[in-house]
Amino acid sequence: MKAVHRILVASTLLLAGPGALAAQDTVRVGVRAQAPRQELPRRVARTVVEFYNRPSTIRFTGRTRIPADRTIIGDVAILGGPVELAGRIEGDVIVLNGDVGLLDGSRIEGDLTIVGGVVSGLDEGYVAGVVTTYMAVFRYRWTDGEIEYLGSEREPHVWRGPRRLRLPRWTMGDSEIYVSARAYNRIEALPIAMGPRITTGGRNPLRIEALLIYRTQAGFDPREEDIGYQVRARQWLGGHRDIWLEGGLQSIIDPIERWRLTNLENSLSLFLFRRDYRDYYEREGWYGELGWRFRSLSGSVEYRDERQRSVTTQNVWTVFFNTDDDYQPNAAIDAGDLQSVALTIGLDTRNDPDDPWAGWYNRARIERAVGGQLSRADAEFTHFFLDFRRYTRVSRNSMVALRAVGGGRIGSDLLPAQRQHVIGGVGSLPAYDQLRDDCGARTDPDFANQPAYGCQRFFLFQAEYRSGLDFRFHWDHEQFPDFDPDIFSVEFEPTIVLFYDAGAAWDTDEDFFEYLGHSNNWVADVGAGLDFGGLGVYLAYPFTGSGGFNFFVRLTGRF
Repeated sequence: MKAVHRILVASTLLLAGPGALAAQDTVRVGVRAQAPRQELPRRVARTVVEFYNRPSTIRFTGRTRIPADRTIIGDVAILGGPVELAGRIEGDVIVLNGDVGLLDGSRIEGDLTIVGGVVSGLDEGYVAGVVTTYMAVFRYRWTDGEIEYLGSEREPHVWRGPRRLRLPRWTMGDSEIYVSARAYNRIEALPIAMGPRITTGGRNPLRIEALLIYRTQAGFDPREEDIGYQVRARQWLGGHRDIWLEGGLQSIIDPIERWRLTNLENSLSLFLFRRDYRDYYEREGWYGELGWRFRSLSGSVEYRDERQRSVTTQNVWTVFFNTDDDYQPNAAIDAGDLQSVALTIGLDTRNDPDDPWAGWYNRARIERAVGGQLSRADAEFTHFFLDFRRYTRVSRNSMVALRAVGGGRIGSDLLPAQRQHVIGGVGSLPAYDQLRDDCGARTDPDFANQPAYGCQRFFLFQAEYRSGLDFRFHWDHEQFPDFDPDIFSVEFEPTIVLFYDAGAAWDTDEDFFEYLGHSNNWVADVGAGLDFGGLGVYLAYPFTGSGGFNFFVRLTGRF
């Protein structure tokens, strides 16, 4: 039967023409080749685009060589070529606009699909799945970090991909009226920023924007304090937008801490359920910045001269529980004038910023007060914040993520309230209350009247294990060619998440090593959940205290 099968496959390729055989070095079972001049089928183009844009796909660009001692675990997409494979790939492989050469001992444990290229060395390497080649060149463009199929040259007017409203651009630059709704909060309600934004042309453009911020909690009778502003100018240098100078004037309401929850999650929590997990203060003044970005490295040096003030909670509207009950009070800060210098360094090698499965994300920031007075005393402090993350793929559909985040004062000078920290809640220790560790600030009867927010130092460790579950059902288009294959297609890919968190926050003079060296200073929790492509549902259980399981929902990954 195997011999008959080989004869049938070879006969099929001969009927397709000599070009089909030319696409392969060897005719063997499981090899499909497309005849020249044949267009790329739409369903194939759609499948290729989805495969390449999938966050879990490992991507390479241009000339690629995978040595014999290397094993790649996961699906691989290569844009361009040529590709020389001597090692092993445990997953499916798609190559776009490039030839593939399989060397002796190479292995692909899944399917090999080539669009716009040919494969050689099938007798030397091993492909467990089906080898398919399409001679048509894959025409594409980049859109928001993803590829979009443009179709063949014979179909120039066919629109593929998501529908977008595209505005014209000019070589001399562009201008627009910019309108942005910012994070909903219990101080401003929904702040709306609007104003002109102008960007010049050339390799080193200048961008200028002047935004008026309307704080909608004031209704139709705003006062002076209900209006903010933000005027910024950025000049790029070096010809590649990798270096820039920026300066600006602003009067804005900012959260004291924003790293635990995203703007969207906190805004929805307030808008729907009357819970705002952030505290805020006002910043008014000017700043200057030198910034840079080289591949995965980025950084900036800033100087700020600001007047910082406390703000009070407003009774903003919510969908549910929209009663006259007061919101939780907003923390008072150490108000006054502050001049400071800050250095920020970042490293980001993640394969996808929204759903990373591999790479590093590291960010460090240190700020030093160089002048001003806060709460009628000289502003003297040094504050730092570190966020180190590592994402490691351990199998085709599973990953381990580790995170260490900490911050606080350096030296003996105390931090003002607007630089202090709290931990607890779904963004850090989800089995505990949102403000579990605030060093007693909110139990003080003078809270919101005297400056206090949280602790002088904190540290948090988080670990996650993620494993994907693939459930796919597709209509057999070969058996039923008259039906659209997408009518009955179902793709359901939830991810199982197991996690562990441990953290501590303190106000004493002990340094990090001294305080964290005592296990009784830590609180920890464990939990599990399901992630449905961003939306996740979880259960967490505390190791400390008498609390039980806590159910929570996240709209993004935990970190």
